Amino acid sequence: MVPPFTPPVPWLAAGMDEEEAKITMGLGLLLREAALLEYTLHGLLVHLKNEQPAYSYQPQTTGGQLAADCIKHLKKMENDLIPAKRRADLIKHLETCVDRFKVRHHFVHGVLDFDPESQQWLTHKGSKARKTLPEIRFTTSSEPWELAVEFNHLNKKILELDIEYFGEMIEGQTHKASVKR
Repeated sequence: MVPPFTPPVPWLAAGMDEEEAKITMGLGLLLREAALLEYTLHGLLVHLKNEQPAYSYQPQTTGGQLAADCIKHLKKMENDLIPAKRRADLIKHLETCVDRFKVRHHFVHGVLDFDPESQQWLTHKGSKARKTLPEIRFTTSSEPWELAVEFNHLNKKILELDIEYFGEMIEGQTHKASVKR
C-alpha cells in the first residue's frame, strides 16, 4: 500500500483522479528503475570494452543503445571470459532491455491522454520514420508499473552476471561487488 502523502507542489496534482495518480506514480517508478538499469548497463559495457575511466565513457548514451552495444561486443567476444551459455543468457536479457527501453521511450517522450470510453490511456508520440503521423497506442495505468518490475528484474539478472565476471572483492567482505573504476 502506498502511504498517503502531501505533494510538494500541490497544484500540480490538483484534480487528479485515481487513474491519473496511478499512472503518474507508475511513471516515476518506471523512470527510477530504468535509470538503475542504465547505470548497470553502462558499467557492463565499460567492463566488456575495458574502458577507463568509466565515467567518461559514453555517459550520454541511452539504455537501449547501451544494451545494443553490449550485445555487439558479446557476439564478437573470442575469449572464454564469459562462457558461451552465460553469454547467450546475457544476450537474451540485453535484447529484452532493448525492447523494453523502446516502450519506456514511448512513455517518456509521448503525450498521455485518458480515453473515458475505453478506460485506457492513449499515448501519442512523434516518429522520425513517420514524419506526419504520430504513433498512437493504448495503454493502462498499470503498464508503467509492470514495466518498472521488468526493469527491476532485468537489472538484477544483468548485475548478477556483472558481479560474477567483473566484480571485485571488497575489503572486509566475503563476497564480490560490482565496481566501476
